[in-house]
Amino acid sequence: DPFTSLLTLEDTLYTTAYTLGTNDGSRAGRIEGRLFGLENGFEKFASLGQLHGRSVVWAARLQGNQEKEEKEKEKETEHLPTLASTSRLHNNISLLHALTDPETFDTANTDDAVADFDDRFKRAGAKAKVVERIVGETQGGGSSVIKSPEGSPARGKSGPVRVTGGAKKGKKGDDNMEDFAGSRLLR
Repeated sequence: DPFTSLLTLEDTLYTTAYTLGTNDGSRAGRIEGRLFGLENGFEKFASLGQLHGRSVVWAARLQGNQEKEEKEKEKETEHLPTLASTSRLHNNISLLHALTDPETFDTANTDDAVADFDDRFKRAGAKAKVVERIVGETQGGGSSVIKSPEGSPARGKSGPVRVTGGAKKGKKGDDNMEDFAGSRLLR
């Protein structure tokens, strides 16, 4: 039939455009997801590095860690005051250092690695607060707010949080960025 190609022209154009749009959207979604993951990963490891640096400084300030030669050099320059070395303080600083050691973290993007990182970051933040209280210091001289990897303050919540709205309702696949076939927008 000579008119078959003309009669199916609209369907052919629709199918071709749909396929191209799905492929382009999938690629753009992967790129956006990759950038989002890199940004969040950087923020998480920067926060971890801050805690690790604080543990190193606290460990260096313990009285038992300084030798006579270092004490003589310190008399000539300005320095941070030394900390009274108690077993509790030493144990908390050692644990904080071990929890934040970058060599021990898995950088794979797996559920287990992310859960391990988040757990260790949360525990390290708690240890940093304990050391701050023992030493009598706060971060930045002001408040002792350490940001969680998600960017929310880990402390200082003023009251209950009210959640408005209901649960997201939809069919399976509606929330997946790359699964355009299940999208409610294409129905």
